[in-house]
Parts: sequence; C-alpha cells; structure tokens
Amino acid sequence: MTERGKLEPSDPVHPLVAKEDRLSSKWFYEFCAKYSVDYPDEATPEQQDEYISGMDAIRSRIREEYAAEKALKGE
Repeated sequence: MTERGKLEPSDPVHPLVAKEDRLSSKWFYEFCAKYSVDYPDEATPEQQDEYISGMDAIRSRIREEYAAEKALKGE
C-alpha cells in the first residue's frame, strides 16, 4: 500500500500511444474551434462525419507506423 497522495509507478507508455493521444487531442481542439462547438456531437451530422474521418485517419496512421516498427524489429 502506498502513502496517501503518492502514485504507484506505472508501466511505460509506448511512444505511438502517446503520439496518437497528442494527435487526437490536437484534432479535437482544432475541430471544435473550426466549428465553434464545445464537443463534436454538438456539430452538424456532416461536420461530425468530418471529425470521425479525421480520427480514423489518425488511427490509421498510427497503425501503419506500428506495423512499420514491428517490421523493422522482425516481428
């Protein structure tokens, strides 16, 4: 048991997970600013489709980078 207020060390986060989080967060804020909404679900259905497409593109990019990383390692 840890002292109150102290955090347990956690497993390291893979750099691509951190990159996906950073890119997703950036896209979220850019999208919301572009359409003057607080959350994507407040946008029109067409705008929401744009948001989803952007998120899909980010995930696809990360998957490609992960596959390339595994290929370099021979996995």
